[in-house]
Order: sequence, then structure tokens, then C-alpha cells
Amino acid sequence: MDWMNCLNEQQLQGVKQTQGAVLVVAGAGSGKTRVLTCRIAHLIEQGVSPYRILAITFTNKATKEMQERLETLCNGARGLWISTFHSFCARILRSHIDRLGYTKDFSIYDDVESGRLVKRIVKNKQLDEKLYVDKAIWHISNAKNKGLGPEKYIDSCADKNPDIICDIYEKYEEEMQRANALDYDDLLLKTIILFAQFPEVLRIYQERFEYIHIDEYQDTNHIQYLLVRMLASYHGNIFAVGDEDQSIYGWRGADINNILSFRKDFPDCTVIKLEQNYRSTGNILEAANALIAKNTTRFGKKLWTAEGKGAPLVIEDKSTDGEEADWVVREIASLLRSGEYQPRDIAILVRLNALTGKFEERLTSYNIPYKVFGGFKFFERKEIKDVLAYCRLLVNPRDNEALLRIINVPKRGIGDVVVSQLVSYASARSMAYSEVLFSGLEQSGLPATTIKKLAVFRDLYFDIFNRAQTLGVGDIFKTVVNQAGFGLMYAGEDEESYNKRLNIDQLVQFAEEYERDNPTSTLSDYLQSVTLSSDADEILEDNFLSVATVHAVKGLEFPVVFVVGLEENVFPSGVFSKSELEMEEERRVMYVAMTRAQKRLYLSHSATRFRFGRVESNAESRFLCEIKDALGYEKPRPATFKGRSSWTPQNIPDPNKNQVYTAQYSNQSGVKKAPVEVRVGTKVRHPKFGEGTVIIVNGENATVAFEAVGVKQLSLRFAPLEIV
Repeated sequence: MDWMNCLNEQQLQGVKQTQGAVLVVAGAGSGKTRVLTCRIAHLIEQGVSPYRILAITFTNKATKEMQERLETLCNGARGLWISTFHSFCARILRSHIDRLGYTKDFSIYDDVESGRLVKRIVKNKQLDEKLYVDKAIWHISNAKNKGLGPEKYIDSCADKNPDIICDIYEKYEEEMQRANALDYDDLLLKTIILFAQFPEVLRIYQERFEYIHIDEYQDTNHIQYLLVRMLASYHGNIFAVGDEDQSIYGWRGADINNILSFRKDFPDCTVIKLEQNYRSTGNILEAANALIAKNTTRFGKKLWTAEGKGAPLVIEDKSTDGEEADWVVREIASLLRSGEYQPRDIAILVRLNALTGKFEERLTSYNIPYKVFGGFKFFERKEIKDVLAYCRLLVNPRDNEALLRIINVPKRGIGDVVVSQLVSYASARSMAYSEVLFSGLEQSGLPATTIKKLAVFRDLYFDIFNRAQTLGVGDIFKTVVNQAGFGLMYAGEDEESYNKRLNIDQLVQFAEEYERDNPTSTLSDYLQSVTLSSDADEILEDNFLSVATVHAVKGLEFPVVFVVGLEENVFPSGVFSKSELEMEEERRVMYVAMTRAQKRLYLSHSATRFRFGRVESNAESRFLCEIKDALGYEKPRPATFKGRSSWTPQNIPDPNKNQVYTAQYSNQSGVKKAPVEVRVGTKVRHPKFGEGTVIIVNGENATVAFEAVGVKQLSLRFAPLEIV
């Protein structure tokens, strides 16, 4: 056990305390993952069967990291369960959900599919969609996080029309069961219901998991808390790791009291504080400690490091958000040119997605590669969800949302009238839509023209279904793409079609890679892994600078961090900080942002910011004021750098360099026009984006500032541009 020598005194105490309830209050960067993995390795080396150990994390990335660390620490970890809460519950439900009236091939609806169902219910009830759809979605999730069904939630529903909300909720539950589908919240709630109604099932897992480990305990909601208590009540060996100062998910149901009340829930528990930080410099920690000390709902700890003070914080005040973005990106360009850092080492963190635009524009003008996280994800793209819907229907034919999504994709003449007839017929008989299609369509009594059109889709489905029976996951995706006709659907030479073909090819490649890594897994397993993927899984994979919300990077770290937009009503947000408790959570969000930084931390704000179609004047963030007061802030001198990196300064060209691309476009009849030169300053017109000006030309790619939609990156080879 040589790895024991790598632990400090407090970490070692946590590893060796194997019996009873243990709470490790782990400050940011204090090595909590190391403690978790070493404790599991220690249990295995002490003779505990991995089969009797459970570890719950909050992201797939954390799960993978823990698995990889355990492989290096010990042998014989096969049988150990390491997963997220949702994956853990999905695995249990795949084995036992038939007791609740579902079949084991149930679909898992993401937020988009759940939202489409709610919208359809609201529309069918002839209610105002703008008034009720988003509100009903929030209330349904809130009710499930509290463990309440429609009949009980009506008493605590904080809406002026609770009867309407709960009526929508009740109909939603009926439709979900008819479709043999669960949403994210159901995975947890249905597991609790299963355990409560069938104690013999609960006993199976209580007896099996003698040692239970919960990461990020401060982020657990009420249902997750109940689940942990139910599982741990048999053996009593629960090891919870968390940091109340990093509890930033109250808006989605996380309850900070779960960690603050741990001593009350487990009176004989051992509490261990990890305060030595292995991530950040002394100056960063001094500022973070000063900030979070203003909160009152906390255990109280002070992070420290043995690595020295490091570079001073840089705090910049600008007049406008444009000046702020210019300053940030110039600083980044300087860091990259120094040779000490690469793009992947740097993150720009915002409180809200809406703030990223100006930074994206400036990064583009400097040709600095970046990705935006916390917003639109790969698996949320329309063409990707269309292909996945075909696969979902192969696994669960009762999946109504999947069927409605692709019944006319690609277009096959099944319009709204035909779909409406199918839905009405099935709903009147409490049938899944596929039951009508696949069992006696010709005898249904529907109009002959409707039957003829629906039969086209039915025959296609059976063709794909029959082919898929002998295929692996990757080949199933290839079959869906080919047989359904996605190749023809996106066969055009325009840029949009080209990008969609690339995305679908990437999806097939993902499926093939999954099959190679998991040779015994099924299509259902892959679809579940996709549905339960998280934002953070994509970050740091390539050499891109990260532009992200703070929530999207929790659990990650970067050598250099810029926290921007530090104004009142922006950060802290005026939307999420209406009470003192909410303001404390906003301060924790700021604390998390600051403690992502390893070597350099930059904080900035602007006196004015363009939002909601107007220029706003916001006071400097109270958080920035608190940090300045605590540090006796003086503006530091410009940084100096040493060293080189593989990311060379040549990759940041002069943004004014006037490269030229010779393009040749065709008219609507396909006749090629005379070649034209596209350079910086060229005025162009796009059929979708309107008129704009080329601001960067880099090979066959161009960055265009459009008057109506802002900055877009286009391929000059495919983009349907017209020179003005």
C-alpha cells in the first residue's frame, strides 16, 4: 500500500475510518477523489469483496476518473458499482420495474422529450401554451424531487392555479406510463417507490452494499437523500464526501441541509475536514477564503497550500462590456504567445450563457480556438435526436414521443392531419401509437388514405427492426441512417447539409467506439449512456479554450481562469438572489468559479453592459468589492512569462491580415457564376442570416458579422453567400 504515503494526515484518517458513518468535509482542490478511491482500494485490500461496495458520483466524468484511479491502485475491483445516481437507479429499474407496471425496455426521456409531451398535453387541453408549458415542466420536476404525486402536490403547489398544474401533471404521468417511458426525475422517484412498495427488493441492495460512498453530498436533493438513507440503514457504513461551500444547485432541488445535518442524521458519525489545497496558489486561496467567509450557512474551514503565493490576482474595471471583452482576449493572446499556456489551459467563466457573445466574437477575431459549454450539446442537435429516436423505437416500440418525432422524418407524406387521426384513435382506446400501427392497422377503421400513408412508415420500421436483430450497436446505427434515408435527406452541397452529414457520421462513430469498448452491451445500454451524459464530459478533450457557465465546469480545473461580468444583477444574478439564502448560494457560485483556477485568476467587470436590447448600468459586484476590501487591492504589474509550449504564436495571426479566398457560386438553376474574391471587408448576403461584413478570412473559412444575427463562422466553399 505505497499509495498511503501520498496522503496527508486528514486524508489518511478518512481512508482508514471504514466503519460507521463518516463525513469528509473536503474543500475545493483538497483531494477528495483521492480519498474516495484510496478508501475503496483499502477496503478491497482488507478483504472486502468489491461486490459489496457502492460508489455514487454526480457525473460520468467523475465515474470514469474513479474507475481509472482504482485500476492503478488495486487489482480485483470487478463487481464494484461506480455510477451516477441516475445510472444506479436505471440499473435497478431495468431489473425490477415490471413490478410497477412498466416493461424493462423503458425509454428515458430527456428534457426535450419531456417538454414536447407537456406541450402536447397543454395544447390538447386548449390552455395557453406560453402561460403553462414552462410552468408545468418546472412544477412536475419540483413535485418529483419532493417525492409527491399529482394528488399530493396540489396542497403544496405554489401556483395560483394548482388544480390546472396538477391536472397536467396527472395527464403527463398517464402518457408516460402508456409510452413505457421515464424522465430523469422518475429514475430516482420510481426507485424510491419500488423500494417502499417492495421491501424485499430493497433488502437485496441493502444486504449487498455493506459500504456506501457518496461523492458531492452537498448536491443531493430530497429524493437522493432518502435513497441514501434507505440503502445505508442496514449496515450503517456510509462515507459521504462534500463541501457545503460548493453547494450551487439549489435551483434544481439540491438541499444544502443534507450535508449540514449529517451529524443529526448519523449521531455517532466521524467528521473530517480536508483544508490543504493541492490545486490553487496562495493568492487565489486567500481571495476565495475571504469571499466565502461572508456566508453563515457553513461548517467553517480555511483552505491553505504549501506551494507558495504564486501570481497576484488581476482585477480589471472597464467602461463597457466591449472593452472588457477586448481586454480579456488580449490578455489571453498574450498568455498564449508567451508559450507558457495552451488554449486548453484557459477558461472564461460566466454566470449566464447570454454573456458569451462578445467574448466569442473577440476570440474568433484572434483566431483562438474555443468551445462554448453549458449551452447547446451535440446530442441535442435535431438530426442527432432524429436518428436516436429511430433507435429508441427499436428498443421500446411504445415510445410515443420517438414515434411522433420520426414518423415523417425524412418526409414521407405523413402530415399533421394523418398524425392527428392516429393520435386521436390511439388515445380514445388508451393505446400506444405503435399498437395501432403494428397490430391491425388495416382493420382499424381509419380512412383508407391515412392507412396507406401510415403503412409506409410501418413497413420501414419492420424492415429496420428485422435487420437490427443480428447486428451490433454500430451497425444498427448505420442501418437506421441508410434505410431511413438520412443520406438523401442531407445530400445537398450547402453548408447546413454538409454539417448535418458530419454530425450523423460522428454519431455512428460514437456508437462504434462504444461497441468496441463495451462488446457485451446492447443498443438499450448505449441509448441510456447517451441520455444520461453530462455537459462536463466534453470539456478538456481537445486543445480548445473553454467558454462556460460556472455550473458547467464544477469539478474541473484550469491553470488560468477569467471570471467576467462581475456586476450586480449579473453576478450575483438578479434572478437567482432574491433572499439572503439565495445570495449565499450566489456567493458559493463565485467561490466555485475562483477555485477552478490553479495558477492565474483574472476578475473583470464593466460599468455598462448591453442586455435585453438596451445598455444597462450596473454597480460593481458585491463579491468583487468583498475581495478587494479583504486583499487591500492594488493593481498588479503586467505578468512576465517563461517557457515554451507546443501551441505556437503563429496560431494567433494578425486579425487584420487580409487573406483572400476565391469562391465560385451557382445560381438557383445550378449554373456556376463567375469566380469572386472574398476578403476582410467584403459585404455579403446570406439567405438565412441577411447582410453582413467579412471580418476574418482563414483558408476556406470566414467569420462574418451579420447585422441581424451577429457573428457566424462559415465555410466559403459551401455557404450560399452573395457578394453585395
